Amino acid sequence: MENTSQREDRLLRCTLFAFFVSGAASQPLGSFIPILRQTYGLSYELSGVLLACQSVGNLLSVLAAGFLPVYLGRRRSILLTAVWMAAAYLIFASGAGAPALLTAACLMTGVARGGNSNFANTMISTLPGEKAVRGYNLLHGCYAVGALSSPLVLLLFMGRWPSAGWRVMAAGLTLLCVSQLAVYARMPLPPEGGGRSIKTVDRSFLKVRRFWLGAAMLLFYISAEYAVAGWLVTYFQDMGILSAAHSQMMNSLLWLAIFLGRMAGASLTGRVSRSALLLTDGVGFFLSFLVMFFSRTPAVIIAALVCAGFFMATIYPTAFAFGSECVKGNDLGCSVMIFTGSAGGILTPALVGFAAERAGIRAGMGLVAVCTALLLVSIILSVLSAWRETQQRKAE
Repeated sequence: MENTSQREDRLLRCTLFAFFVSGAASQPLGSFIPILRQTYGLSYELSGVLLACQSVGNLLSVLAAGFLPVYLGRRRSILLTAVWMAAAYLIFASGAGAPALLTAACLMTGVARGGNSNFANTMISTLPGEKAVRGYNLLHGCYAVGALSSPLVLLLFMGRWPSAGWRVMAAGLTLLCVSQLAVYARMPLPPEGGGRSIKTVDRSFLKVRRFWLGAAMLLFYISAEYAVAGWLVTYFQDMGILSAAHSQMMNSLLWLAIFLGRMAGASLTGRVSRSALLLTDGVGFFLSFLVMFFSRTPAVIIAALVCAGFFMATIYPTAFAFGSECVKGNDLGCSVMIFTGSAGGILTPALVGFAAERAGIRAGMGLVAVCTALLLVSIILSVLSAWRETQQRKAE
C-alpha cells in the first residue's frame, strides 16, 4: 500500500513524462514550418495562420479543460484532448498537403497541447508547498527537454532521408503520443472535489488581484515564446544570418538553454525570492532579445539567444506559481489562468506572419520585441503588488 508521499511522487513522475511528450510534439511545428513552406509552397501569411491555429486549438482546449472534468472526470477529459496530437502527426506523416488538412492538423496539436498543459499544471498544483514550486520547474524542464530534442532528431532524419525525413519524424511522434495516452490511462490521480455540476465549482479566485497579475505575466510571456519558437528558424534563414542547417539547430539551442535554466530554477527554489527571480528574468529576457534583434554578427546573436533562453526558463513556472496560489487543485482556476495567458499565443504568431508578408520578416520579429517589453512591465507591476501585500501584512 502506497503512502501519501509515494503517491505524490508517482503522480509527479507520470506528469513529468506526459509533459515531456507534450514538449516533444508541440514545439516541432516551428521547425516544420520552413519544410512545409518549401514542400507545399505556403506563403508567409498561411504559415502564420498555421501557427495561430495551434494557438486557437490550445486556447479552446484550455477553456474546455476547466469544465470537462466536472462532467467526465479528469482521466476521460485528458484522454479526450490528448488523442488529437497523435491524430495530427498521423496527418503530417501521411504527406497530405492540402491547406485545409494542414490547418486542421495544427488545430489538433493545439487542442492536445492545451489539454496537456492544463492537466499537468493542475496535477502539480495539488502537491504540497515547496514540492509544488519545485514540481513546476521540473515539469517545464521536462517540457524543454522534449522541445529541444525534437528539432535535433528532425535534423538527423532530414540528413538521413532528405526528402522524407520530416515524415519519418512525424510518424515517430505519433507513436510517442500513443505512449503518452497509455500513461494517462493508468497513472494515479488525486481525488476530485465537488459534484458533477458547474454550480459547485469554486470561482472565488476571479476576485483575487494576484490571480490576474499572474495571468497577465503569462499572457505576454506566451506571446513572446510562441512567436520566437514559431518564427526563429524562418527568421535566421530568410535574413541570411545563418545557414538552413544551423538555423534549424537554433530552436534546440534555445530549448537547451531553457532546460538548463529551469533545472537551475528548481535548485534555487526556497533560496531566492520569487520577486527577485521574476525581475531578473524579465530584464534579462528583454535585453537579450534586443541584442539578438539588432546584432548582425552570428556569434553575438547565438550568445544572445542562449541568454534569452536562460532568462525565459523560469518566467512561466514562477509566474504560474505566483498566480496559482489561489487556485490549488482547481481545474477551472488553472484553466482560466492558462486561457488568459494563452490569448496572446493566437494573435502574435499570426501578426508576425502578416507583418513579415508586408514589410519583411525583420518587421515581424520587431513585434516580439514589443511583447518582451510588455512582459517586463507586467512583472514590475506584479512585484510591486506583492511587496505592498507584504507591507500590509507586516503593518497588521
